[in-house]
Amino acid sequence: YGLTALLGVVGVLISWEAIREEAARFYRCWLLLETGMLGVFLAQDILLFYVFFEFTLVPLFVLIGVWGSEQRQYAAMKFFLFTLAGSVLTFLGLLAIVLWVYQQTDRLTFSIPDLTDYLQNLHGGDRMPLGLQLVIFWALFAGFAIKVPLFPLHTWLPLAHVEAPAAGSVVLAGVLLKVGGYGFLRFNIPMLPEATAVSAPYLLILSVAGIVYGALVALAQKDIKRLIAYSSISHLGFCMMGIFALNRSGGQGGVLQMLNHGLSTGALFALVGMMYERYHTRQMADLGGLARRLPWLAFFMVLASLASIGLPGLNGFVGEFLALWGMFHRAWADAPAEWSGVYRVLSVAALSGVVLGAWYMLWMVERVFFGPLREPSAHTGTGEAGKPSSAEEPSSARSGQEQRLHTPCDEEPSVRPIDHGFSSGHASETVGLEGEGAGLGGDGGVEDLCWREIAALAPLGLLMLWIGVYPKFFLDRIRPTVEELSAPAAKLVRNDSADVQSHTPGGLAAFRSWESLPRRLLSVNEAEAAAEKQPFCLFGVPGAISRKPVGSGWLTRGRDVVVYVGECDRAND
Repeated sequence: YGLTALLGVVGVLISWEAIREEAARFYRCWLLLETGMLGVFLAQDILLFYVFFEFTLVPLFVLIGVWGSEQRQYAAMKFFLFTLAGSVLTFLGLLAIVLWVYQQTDRLTFSIPDLTDYLQNLHGGDRMPLGLQLVIFWALFAGFAIKVPLFPLHTWLPLAHVEAPAAGSVVLAGVLLKVGGYGFLRFNIPMLPEATAVSAPYLLILSVAGIVYGALVALAQKDIKRLIAYSSISHLGFCMMGIFALNRSGGQGGVLQMLNHGLSTGALFALVGMMYERYHTRQMADLGGLARRLPWLAFFMVLASLASIGLPGLNGFVGEFLALWGMFHRAWADAPAEWSGVYRVLSVAALSGVVLGAWYMLWMVERVFFGPLREPSAHTGTGEAGKPSSAEEPSSARSGQEQRLHTPCDEEPSVRPIDHGFSSGHASETVGLEGEGAGLGGDGGVEDLCWREIAALAPLGLLMLWIGVYPKFFLDRIRPTVEELSAPAAKLVRNDSADVQSHTPGGLAAFRSWESLPRRLLSVNEAEAAAEKQPFCLFGVPGAISRKPVGSGWLTRGRDVVVYVGECDRAND
């Protein structure tokens, strides 16, 4: 919620000079989008959540379609159709939850806390059937996975990022992609714990595939904005991997990494927009050595890039470390027996995302900001082959009349006709001190960040440092909610086989022979209460609860204990 409010202000500041045509209409759409995003995270009612969930599509569709780049209409339509198709299935899944609870209780409620509390406290045969849970889980998955987006449902995202105006890219990366992760945490995991436990391995496979795929494709990009767009797919894979590791470290890391991604990637998209305002190109081949011309812009770009790759001391390190720690703990210490090999492969493969992330981000920074000064020789935003690049085309250029040549802080930019010849598609390269270069900067026309742009970036930079140096402030606020929401599913996926093997004389074979007995899940408190009413035989973690005499009853497997209540001989079973 706080990130949404912050990035809303950042978007206004970076659009101050960038949006010249129909500015009032732009800011009306912006405020509507901000309202929708805040409503999604504040809604405590399923219908209200879905209304805001869908409402965010319309203003962003308009922002991309009207103020975007040359393929803006195609990008806006693809974004709208993808997300709308998935959200229809999500609505059916949410409605199915409401109707099933109504059938069980004769009480119709759309309250998210009430539904969550009811579904989490069902036991044994009262629980929703696993088959129905799986159907609803994957219906919800359709909408939330497209929003994240998870591989392979990501194809709408790179084009939407590239064609959107800078402010649109900032909130798309910083907020709207987090709605999918929020949906998984708010609905799938707490309301459908058995389906979550069954589906978690497949979600982890998709998450790690997205980490590796996004990083490899980002490494091949020549357009800076497209590179950052694909890096988002990789970073959000870490978020989902941590969440579906279904343990304390992973859950906290996944949620914190969503916040980190909003800060660092939001800052990166804002910085790319500021560069484009000055040079009208985003091609790395056209730019070089900009640190000597634009030291403040270079400072913030290096800071955001280092945060993005997880440098210790900055926010990205904490989130990625916890997400990876959670995945490694699940894979190597607490994996379900049938998935242990797959989990271990996934945990190692996820590390490649860290290495590749450092590779493509540092490579981009080195090419664009260091080395010989290299700037475009024309103001037309031409690419390497003398053709217009896929970068954002200025709104004035789209009208075919004139192009503004100004620094983003100018009040009255000068105007000259556009050169439509695209006669030179190459950047001019110079070596020397600032001001000696040919091209756009040779006449001193490019200036560094102004106070307004620094004011937009400074809060993001300070938060990156704060989270990196003192993450406890944020983790203490994340932990209770994440643990409460994920506890039922986490108990179900915990591997209790090792405990049974080591503490039961009969071993794992004897444990499996009990599967035919009636059973239900008990918490530790429930087991202790049952012990006072009837004797039972306990196998589990020593010290969890005390051993009791033999009795009759059921088998129970929980997070901390494994209890067999039935006719058994403690000396042999």
